[in-house]
Amino acid sequence: MDLKEFVNICRMLYQRKYIVGSGGNVSIREGDRVYITPTGSILGCLREEDISIVDIESNIIKGKPSSELKMHLGIYRSREDVNSIIHTHSPYTIAFSVLDRKIELITPESKVFIKKIGYVPYLEAGSEELAKEVSKRKEDVIVLKNHGVVCLGRNLRDAYIKTEVIEEVAKLNFIIHLLQSPRH
Repeated sequence: MDLKEFVNICRMLYQRKYIVGSGGNVSIREGDRVYITPTGSILGCLREEDISIVDIESNIIKGKPSSELKMHLGIYRSREDVNSIIHTHSPYTIAFSVLDRKIELITPESKVFIKKIGYVPYLEAGSEELAKEVSKRKEDVIVLKNHGVVCLGRNLRDAYIKTEVIEEVAKLNFIIHLLQSPRH
């Protein structure tokens, strides 16, 4: 388990403003153990020793795991191909979700790394309902209405690339819509 990479990716998410304050969460599955950011943590200040550990059955081994633990475990239980999850509050992606607008995969990179975006209606953060709905999805990038985005990967780097690409393509969609709007 490379906890140094885990911490570095959390810092990059924070520095790129995909998360602010104590928002967002990150996890990695290794066997039946899940390493996850602790609840209330500021990911830009995370240290290796802060990372919480749980087993796949929700038993806490160390720390106080993220309030979105149910969602992370639900995804791991339903998707054997997923070993890492990044949940951010990326502003451009959230803006599109608030307006119920789909994000078009307009770049070659977005078509390669994302392929298809899943959309989930608004459900309370940290709720059992949200965990169940997200766990049903087959896409690797899932937009949560008025909340954020969940990116799934084979490993942490894979999930991180999808996180960057979805926000970049959402930003491009915004710019295109802005340039196409009639001037008043």
